[in-house]
Amino acid sequence: MKSRRSFLKLMATGSAAVITGAAAVSRAKAAPAKSTRARAASAPAPAPPTAAIAAEIRKQKDATAATLKTIRSYVLPPGSEPAFVFAPMSASPRSRRRRGTS
Repeated sequence: MKSRRSFLKLMATGSAAVITGAAAVSRAKAAPAKSTRARAASAPAPAPPTAAIAAEIRKQKDATAATLKTIRSYVLPPGSEPAFVFAPMSASPRSRRRRGTS
């Protein structure tokens, strides 16, 4: 059984691969290989967001700010349990071998 941390890592890397995979394939087909410096200098500026997208971003920022304000203004009663306790995980023997600290 996988831990939650390894599951979330797997989901994040899979999502990143899906998102960047299509863009990388289309870029590879569209342009021949160039040096990094030349590619950075010739990159076009991104298009400005449309009015609908800008309004949605503003709406989401406002909703996030309101949520944070609500959470931060909540007063915990004295002696209440903390929401979480940070406990560092020890490295597996396998990862220690990779780093050379066995």
